[in-house]
Amino acid sequence: MNKLGYLGPKGTFTEIAAKKYQQKVREYLPYSDIRSLLDAVLEKEIDQAIVPVENSLEGAVTLTLDLLVELDLKINNEVIIPIEHSLLAKEQVNLEQIKHVISHRQALAQCRQFLENNLTDYQVHIANSTAGAVRELKNFNGCWAAIGNQQAANYYGLEVLANQIQDNQENWTRFIVLGTNENTKSAQKKTSIVCSPQKKDHPGALYDILHEFAIRGINLTRIESRPARKLLGDYIFFIDFEGDYQDFKVKEVLELLNIKTSWLKLLGSYPRSTVIDEYSDQFDIRR
Repeated sequence: MNKLGYLGPKGTFTEIAAKKYQQKVREYLPYSDIRSLLDAVLEKEIDQAIVPVENSLEGAVTLTLDLLVELDLKINNEVIIPIEHSLLAKEQVNLEQIKHVISHRQALAQCRQFLENNLTDYQVHIANSTAGAVRELKNFNGCWAAIGNQQAANYYGLEVLANQIQDNQENWTRFIVLGTNENTKSAQKKTSIVCSPQKKDHPGALYDILHEFAIRGINLTRIESRPARKLLGDYIFFIDFEGDYQDFKVKEVLELLNIKTSWLKLLGSYPRSTVIDEYSDQFDIRR
């Protein structure tokens, strides 16, 4: 692979996940937002893109889910990394001197208890990303701090006031690698689909779908619902499960779901996380 795009700017957790992705990459290219990043894959500017899809504390990245429905892209791989936040500043100061904290909305939420316990009379400010917040510090005085990661601190020459300030140490984000083609290499695989129940609402509509997995012993690893953006009460379901779409049992399920659902899209079969084993001995990982 030549070019891998990621959600920028430099210093984001998405860049860290991109560097953990165990494939040969000649060039890493940052993009300012998820939509332009995925459009770049479709337009062949880059070979693949890596985007966040869910966080263990904050839940799904809904924009990513919505674009998976809309765009003709396939999930080629996944990467899961621990999220470790640091409090960064232009120079070393005491924490009581910090009166403004800027970061991404999720990072601020994930470090709320630390901020409340260690800062006084402070205000929070929202940035598009943690790296964007870190980069903006150059425009502010010494009473400002940003929540980011140590890699971003190195990029922008900042001081670390405190490390691992996230309130929950078991904080993980799952990223997916997207491309225009299927991943056909054999490995320990999982599969992702998105579907909508039959338009005629009836009791047990979701059960009818999940029952097909249960009776064949296919383990579901995740299920997420999203509004279908049509009538109030209409939902679509994202389902991840173990196995390859070419496996006999999985083929059976997909054939039946084509009948039992009003719409079904195969998002791809791909290897399980390329880095999850690296951390499994240190943390209790639940997905």
